[in-house]
Amino acid sequence: MADHRHSLRAISLYTSGGARKYLCGSERVRFYGALEVLERDCERTFCEMIYWTGCRPSEALDLRAVNIDLEERIVVIRSLKKRGAMKGRHYRPVPVPDHFLARLDRVHGLRAAQATMDGGEHRLWAFGRTSAWSYMRAVMIAAGLTGAKACSRGLRHSYGVHAAICGVPESRIKSWLGHESLATTAIYLEMAAHEDREIAERMWA
Repeated sequence: MADHRHSLRAISLYTSGGARKYLCGSERVRFYGALEVLERDCERTFCEMIYWTGCRPSEALDLRAVNIDLEERIVVIRSLKKRGAMKGRHYRPVPVPDHFLARLDRVHGLRAAQATMDGGEHRLWAFGRTSAWSYMRAVMIAAGLTGAKACSRGLRHSYGVHAAICGVPESRIKSWLGHESLATTAIYLEMAAHEDREIAERMWA
């Protein structure tokens, strides 16, 4: 029980003052529309990777061409927060839209890289965490987003809430986000109940 309570506290989606730490639906739309503020295509694809998979920035920066499966239409993410025997050895497949895969292929030359002798072992993004943070920050500012939610973690949290609102099974959200326990994933289902205004508006009508 203690571990369960710790998990719930650890990923609280509100600050101690009650401010939201995730992007709501309309803010996700604004974020995506603001990607054009970034100058280079590779900067945009980095931010998009977090938008479409909910991965952590460090996990995105670890991705190689070999991790993009164009046939299965998935991104295979190495879960960097696993502990014990599975640390650095656990991979999770996450489905992504075809148009995003096409953009990844165009910007990063995936098919050509995968056809080389090493099969595409070079990293997709050559920049580091500081640059990655600045790109994400630039998009958040352009979208008019501020506060605790205006960061990559806020975008990751919004992925979980959005998936729950769209009816994605809890087990799939757990898998896609790389959670250790369903107790962690349950937070997003709880938030989805608060965010799903469309159902409530039909009731009010």
